[in-house]
Amino acid sequence: MTNIDFDALLVKAAGVAGALVSMRFLQGTWPQRISTAFCGALLSYYVAPYVSSRVGIPEGFGGFLMGLFGMAIASRVWEWIQTTPVGTLWQIVVDWFKKRAGV
Repeated sequence: MTNIDFDALLVKAAGVAGALVSMRFLQGTWPQRISTAFCGALLSYYVAPYVSSRVGIPEGFGGFLMGLFGMAIASRVWEWIQTTPVGTLWQIVVDWFKKRAGV
């Protein structure tokens, strides 16, 4: 018979809860919001133990925060990537390397 560790299950469910709460604040269609919440829950599942150990907070709280803010931040980063003029940024990088090389 398999024993279920309900405490560990609740810790992981905190990330899902955080991701579901984040759906309220994200823009987009329902399928986009649901997929974003799902990705937030996955992010929480994998990243929360590391963040919790580094910051010193309980894993359940870290999971909730990762689910809540993780995909909100990721969606803003994605929007920034889509609206950034890549050619201009690339030229800045090339100019910086030329300056450093003395060319």
